[in-house]
Amino acid sequence: MRNAGTASRAADRSRALRAVSAQGWFADCPESTRSLLAPLARLRRFSPGNAVYLQGDPADGLYGLVSGGLDISVPRPDGTEYTFHRAESGFWIGDLAVMSDAKRLVSVRAATDAELLFLRAADLAALLAEHPLLYRDFYRLSYMNFATTFFLMSNISLVSSDARVALRLLLQLERAPDPQGHVNLSQSSLAELVALSEPTLQRVLKRLAELGCIEQAYRRIRVTDREMLLRLCGEGVNLDNFR
Repeated sequence: MRNAGTASRAADRSRALRAVSAQGWFADCPESTRSLLAPLARLRRFSPGNAVYLQGDPADGLYGLVSGGLDISVPRPDGTEYTFHRAESGFWIGDLAVMSDAKRLVSVRAATDAELLFLRAADLAALLAEHPLLYRDFYRLSYMNFATTFFLMSNISLVSSDARVALRLLLQLERAPDPQGHVNLSQSSLAELVALSEPTLQRVLKRLAELGCIEQAYRRIRVTDREMLLRLCGEGVNLDNFR
């Protein structure tokens, strides 16, 4: 039984590593880097609403999303939290605090049932001591996450609520492609991500549906005209900046 359990865990980890090798930071790493990191990875599972870590926690390691979704939030001055990003498969987080040996700046919670790969901080420190050139790969991860954050900030800064929602829908599809164009976000989650009230969001979605850009269903939105949404975002929008 013990051998069967060990084999099952090894198979699960191999499957998870294949998934994160398909897109995102790990996929962009050289094969030599992936081969050094893979033996350190451990699979963890989280139920919806469970915290992966919270703002102010010590940095225990690096997390890579295999499947499901993660909500990334920051504290507001009034003590509440603002969720600014819904992360999808291939997303990695935790690098900044781990490499700085500092406390977490954001909170990360499972938005759905989620599988993550975990690289323990102590294991990464030992690996980097032996292979210092790996720091370049982690700096690249930090660069990618900052680029995403800046793009999300620019999304929120759009004056037009229609453009703000259109761009957010396109961004979600960019990170979690679906052949049918489905975006797995509830209206309440989408409203928070674009910093709009739910009544305002409902009016925007109604306008987008009337234009033929989207179709609405329970807890799901289907993008039917990507090019129209892109035009609503305005001239010069480049989704390559979010990849």
